[in-house]
Amino acid sequence: MATGFQTTLLFLILATTSLPAQETAKTEEVPVRRIGVIFGGTFEGFEVTAPLEGAKKTRLAAFYEWDFGVRPFTKKTWAERGLQWDQFLPLALTLADSIAGKLKPELVRDDRGVALYAIIADEDPFLTSAILSPKLHERFRETLGDRIHVVLLERNRLYLFPATGGTLPEFGPSLVEEFRRSSFPVSLEIFLLDRDGYRVVGELERPGPETLDLGEEEPR
Repeated sequence: MATGFQTTLLFLILATTSLPAQETAKTEEVPVRRIGVIFGGTFEGFEVTAPLEGAKKTRLAAFYEWDFGVRPFTKKTWAERGLQWDQFLPLALTLADSIAGKLKPELVRDDRGVALYAIIADEDPFLTSAILSPKLHERFRETLGDRIHVVLLERNRLYLFPATGGTLPEFGPSLVEEFRRSSFPVSLEIFLLDRDGYRVVGELERPGPETLDLGEEEPR
């Protein structure tokens, strides 16, 4: 009988076989690729996405990894493998847990030593999926509080702020400018991360803090 690891490994292999010829040219060298989710903007042409609570400008898309980086699943490649979100998401969560567990954040503090925000930068193309993992909240709740605002500014850089009494409005304009300069921007929507998971509660809008909207949600 196959173990859970063997079953997962088999699924990963099946999920990455029968790709177009140009994408499988080197599969003998590295027969297994990662599959998971990546957050992106609605301006990107993702075909296979999952619902994202509260989001208007951010999408949760299914991706696979191959020799030359990552690619989003198309409806065709998704259907050819008989994939469904209920079987795909547990694997994506396993990858998210792995990424969240290895992150090396930079914590920015004020003169009193109080944490203002955290920056997470990593070249892993699946970095944004870390927000799916409960481990991300666990790692930052003691320094940033039980309720955390997350800005998925770009594919390889995240910002985390305390949601209660935090300084996100103060840094809003600089984040907007950084978003404009990014090569792989995601969105300016603001996620709330807490014990219940994650959801979009507002957006950093141009031109600055006077348009910052964090929603009307009451603290839990």
